[in-house]
Amino acid sequence: MVDREPIQVIGGGLAGTEAAWQIARAGVPVVLHEMRPVHRSPAHHTGELAELVCSNSFG
Repeated sequence: MVDREPIQVIGGGLAGTEAAWQIARAGVPVVLHEMRPVHRSPAHHTGELAELVCSNSFG
């Protein structure tokens, strides 16, 4: 097996955690970066990964 640098996934929302999970399942090293619980936004209510949030940008 060839050593390789881990893939960096930015964001622990649904897409980021799914991407990191699939990359890891494929046997590729992965690092998942998430701003919470250090920083939060008004849309986030917890410090957990893959929190479902609703966007008001759709009107």
